[in-house]
Amino acid sequence: MIEPGIYRAMIENAMDAFFLTKTDGTILDANPAACKMFGYTQEELQGADRRQIIDVESPGLEKHLKERQEKGKVICELIGIRRSGEKFPIWVSSVIFSGKDGEQNTFTIIQDISELKLKEKELKEAEMNMRMVLNHTEELFIILDKDLRIVNFNKATEEKSKKLLGVPFEKGRSIFDSAAPERLAYLKELYADVLNGSTRRNIVEIPATAEHAKFIIDIRYSPLYDKGQVTGVIINVHDITETKEKEATLLKTNERFYYATKATNDAIWDWDIQNDMVLRVGDGLKNMFGYEIEDAEKDKNFWIDRVHMDDVKKMVEKRSRILFHTNELYWEDEYRFRRADGTYAYVFDKGYIIRSADGKPERMIGATQDVSERKESEALLLELNNRLKKRAEELVNSNIELERFAYVASHDLQEPLRMVTSFLQLFRKRYEGKIDETADQYIHFAVDGAERMKTLIMDLLEYSRVGSSAEVFQETDLNFLLKELQAVFYKSCEETGATIHIDPMPTVKANKTQLFQLFQNLVSNALKYHSDRVPEITISYEEKEEEYVFVVKDNGIGIDSSFHEKIFVIFHRLHSRSEYSGTGIGLAICKKIVERHGGKIWIESEPGSGSSFFFSISKRI
Repeated sequence: MIEPGIYRAMIENAMDAFFLTKTDGTILDANPAACKMFGYTQEELQGADRRQIIDVESPGLEKHLKERQEKGKVICELIGIRRSGEKFPIWVSSVIFSGKDGEQNTFTIIQDISELKLKEKELKEAEMNMRMVLNHTEELFIILDKDLRIVNFNKATEEKSKKLLGVPFEKGRSIFDSAAPERLAYLKELYADVLNGSTRRNIVEIPATAEHAKFIIDIRYSPLYDKGQVTGVIINVHDITETKEKEATLLKTNERFYYATKATNDAIWDWDIQNDMVLRVGDGLKNMFGYEIEDAEKDKNFWIDRVHMDDVKKMVEKRSRILFHTNELYWEDEYRFRRADGTYAYVFDKGYIIRSADGKPERMIGATQDVSERKESEALLLELNNRLKKRAEELVNSNIELERFAYVASHDLQEPLRMVTSFLQLFRKRYEGKIDETADQYIHFAVDGAERMKTLIMDLLEYSRVGSSAEVFQETDLNFLLKELQAVFYKSCEETGATIHIDPMPTVKANKTQLFQLFQNLVSNALKYHSDRVPEITISYEEKEEEYVFVVKDNGIGIDSSFHEKIFVIFHRLHSRSEYSGTGIGLAICKKIVERHGGKIWIESEPGSGSSFFFSISKRI
């Protein structure tokens, strides 16, 4: 039998609060743990009412007191009150007993369950959060007990299990209930393995049906532990159809990329800027520069060390500026790079920059081309251009000198020719008819030749003036210009019955005098080379984006196509002087005027069907 003193010592050293009270709630005694829990001294608690330490508004208090009175004991959860007024959850175990004098008292043990309640709350919140996460994920989660019966599953399992796994899931059913007979042995072995602590995984392809397309699922089986012991299995099912399709697409893309690098001779590279690592693919590095990719990978400064010493600083500075001081997505440059044989190649390097959300460069993917041949061609072309420019300048100077010579020669020839012509005319006046017929014929030939020479010199002088005219280009209304032209040919039209039709004309920037001469020569030719029909001449135009195209059309004798180019050559004639007069300079003058206005002149004609002379005038003179 244990001595009463031992019981007292146990109570005094207990962690829980012990109270001795009357049945009316008056506290008779309390242990140190009770004083500490509620914040009172033993003296303060002795004689105090239980309402000082028990909240009268504790849920079910009256019910619990009645139960204790009826049954002699009660175990319940109430709300305690500390001396500071703080309320906290407590677990109460109270027993009624009778003393030696027969008086009834109560012995009550109280535990502070604040930490337990807090942990319960945290656990409940964690469970709620976990359930919320699981119910909002697209993956399927199924929990089995140790007997492999379904304990629980998430919302996705409820919605998708029929489609993904072929069967709906129900709590309490064995996982084997819906298994295909041919898979039963395999599944039993699999679950036995998992219950022994292993993790298993299956990739399963579900064939297409009338209800759905083919898809692929990833199933993971993991042991579920409680206090270090396996208490069940958790199954996770993930639809990886899209992932697998992307993998297949990526595989094809990589395959295409591989063959693309084989097809190109460029040196393809991928620079990881953050880690300063360069990946090179393809045969371009070997084919163009004679280096193996493996050798380049061994040397961190492989590329920079081989850029020509006169180009490297400029190239690195430009690259750094674009990468780190701009938001541009492309970098490109041209420089010289040393081949494996020691010679230098001109290269064109271009890369696409991949930047982070804040604009920092992370990667640059690009290609390097050997443009040495192009550079050599450019140098050769530059040399040729310089030669042509020099030759053109020489031709311009030569043309200027020829034009001056033609002008001076034709101008200075007029005076002696005038003297020859005058004396021949005097000679004819005095001696014509007084000498024999042969002499009269000689005199006629001499005078006619002198007149033709005069005409030729005047036309040559006019031709030379086209290139040397200092008259400025100005806005010219062709409607007024062509009205003046009609007045010039009024008499000729009256004599021949000819008509000149002029469509509404534009205003162009031109040398007005030369443009008048151009139309005058073309209309003059149309009147001169007319057929038996009454001459009809039409002047019209068409406006284009860069130029005006004019046409002077007649119904004359026409020109054979074999002569279409020759008629614009100076002094070239198609008819004898006995048929049609002229020197053969008129159309050459027309061509020169048109070219001075940034255009070209051509003809469309057939013998007997008339002629259409086309010429253009540039809008950008």
